[in-house]
Amino acid sequence: MSSIKAPPVHKVTAAQLMLILVSGAAVYAVLGWTSAYSLVIGGLISALPNAYFAHRAFRYRGARATELIVKELYKGEAVKLLLMSAGFGLSFLFVQPLDAAALFAGFVLVYVAGVLVFIRISRANPGNR
Repeated sequence: MSSIKAPPVHKVTAAQLMLILVSGAAVYAVLGWTSAYSLVIGGLISALPNAYFAHRAFRYRGARATELIVKELYKGEAVKLLLMSAGFGLSFLFVQPLDAAALFAGFVLVYVAGVLVFIRISRANPGNR
C-alpha cells in the first residue's frame, strides 16, 4: 500500500456532468429539444469513458505498482476509445432526429472542460505531481 494520494479525479467527472446539465438546459432554451439532447449525449460520450479511464488509471499508486499502473493505463485507454466509438456509433444509428453539430459540440465542450478542471486541480494540489 502506498502513502501517495490519488488525485481527486472525481471532481473532474462531477464538473463535466454539471456542465452537461447546465449547457443542455441553455441549449434547450435557445435551440430546442433536439439540439439539447444531442449536446447532452455528446457530453456523456466524453464524460463517461473518461471517468472509466480515470478509475482504471488511478487504481494503483507507488513505485512497486509501476507495472500494474502501466497495464491499467493501456487497458483503460483501449476501453475508453471503444466506449467513445460505440457511443458515437449507437447515437448515429438509434437517435433520430439527431443534431450532429450539437453532438460533437457537447463532446468537445466536455472534453476541454475536463482538461481545464484537471489542470486547475493539479495546480491547487502541488503535492500530487
